[in-house]
Amino acid sequence: MFAKHAASAIKRTQPSTLRRFTKAHHPAAAVINAHPADSSLSSVAWTNPDPGSEFTVSSKSGFLPRRDPLHVLPSYFEKLDEILHEMPILKSDGTLGLLHTGQLGARVERELPQYDVEFVFDKRILAALYRDYSMLASAYLLEPCDIQFRLTRNYGLGRRMLPSNIAVPLQTVAHRLNQKPCLEHSTFTFYNYQRKDHDMPISLNNIEPIRKFSGCDKEHNFVVGHVAAARHTDKVIDASLGILEAAQNNKRDEFNAALRKYSTAMGLVNEILAQTLQGCGDYASFRTFLNGSKAQSMFNRGVLFERNSDTEAHNYLGVGQSSSPIASLGTHLFQLSQLSPRGSLPCNDGVDLLRAPNVRSFLEHVDQQARSLGVQSYALRSSESSAEYVLALGQVLTYRYRQWANLRDSVPVQSARDNAAFHAYLDVQTSHVRDIAKLVSRTHASMDGESLGQSVRTRAESVAHHAEMVHRSLGRILNDAESAPLPVSMIAY
Repeated sequence: MFAKHAASAIKRTQPSTLRRFTKAHHPAAAVINAHPADSSLSSVAWTNPDPGSEFTVSSKSGFLPRRDPLHVLPSYFEKLDEILHEMPILKSDGTLGLLHTGQLGARVERELPQYDVEFVFDKRILAALYRDYSMLASAYLLEPCDIQFRLTRNYGLGRRMLPSNIAVPLQTVAHRLNQKPCLEHSTFTFYNYQRKDHDMPISLNNIEPIRKFSGCDKEHNFVVGHVAAARHTDKVIDASLGILEAAQNNKRDEFNAALRKYSTAMGLVNEILAQTLQGCGDYASFRTFLNGSKAQSMFNRGVLFERNSDTEAHNYLGVGQSSSPIASLGTHLFQLSQLSPRGSLPCNDGVDLLRAPNVRSFLEHVDQQARSLGVQSYALRSSESSAEYVLALGQVLTYRYRQWANLRDSVPVQSARDNAAFHAYLDVQTSHVRDIAKLVSRTHASMDGESLGQSVRTRAESVAHHAEMVHRSLGRILNDAESAPLPVSMIAY
């Protein structure tokens, strides 16, 4: 049943205690394989193509996994678990970890077995292994960059070869989950939390990260904030599908109501992120490990996977260059990708291709439906719909601006001085946010405000005013990379 032990110095074992995780013996295999399609989405027809996956999309769990992430690996993976526990710059007990002393790489090369994961079919364990191996891969490859950054505020070069004891199991697990062998945004956030009290709901005070890079407060807040905010994505998804359904059936009142629901739900998301991502502080202490290998100076020739039959270099976007599916959903739903063909979009740059299959399928579905129905043009054919559309875009703008502000603040100011490449980087990174701001202003200018109620008109004017402030602020930064960006709190509404 199991593969024979490899005749190498790297240990490969398959204990009988894990036979329950093989395809033949997995006790939940029938349940997983026969899991019904998610019927909670009462919208334009769509179902999760892989309902047994940990990441489904529904109006029950939103973009969060359908079950809490597995935070303790089976005992077979004891050494992997141990190294990940010792990895953070600052460990939970207050002592310094492997990344602080620069000893992670040597520890991995010396002690980590090359675990055989071919016999693991349990989706929950596979998802946990994908999280753990992808985080360990990022830490291993970028450890030299973090050390260099702490010394000189420049990244230098990362390791180019990912050793087989990480590369082989990571590729196996990624292939089984139909994902890429890299650290993806939802894996670092949505599948990286555990509840302190399992009987209580997800909240800022009841969850904590499972795995960490730096162990600092900002990393804790980054993970916890995204998870707590994602608790409201069930309402965001429900409203998004309601928008599509109303447009499909040409029901204007229902369309406006769905836009209002979307704005309210995204307001809850932005409110939580405002509480947890106030200022970046020591964001840079873990930001290094969120870099990918694509279009990054640390990996000018990509990354090679040891003992890989494919000798091509791997190039993937990292968490720091991507976004959560919440951003992609807003971009697809409101047809914003056409605004910035050259910009840093959460979908056009290939980020959606890295997501879990169900999430990827859902976002493709929304994109196709929005294009087919012409959601944007449908909204602009009515003054009331235009106003609600402006309010919804205001929430998208707040979300995307906050994401950009965190990214910008993590880059050392001194590296921006007289740097044409950095200016071009800023131009690309801000183009989508600037274009959303311009769309808000244009839409508001074309509205017939006299036909609207006082409350809606006042709120739409406020959103348009803040959008103009964002556009001016970003334009000022492009002219002077060291100028302070507009505080996110000034555009939150």
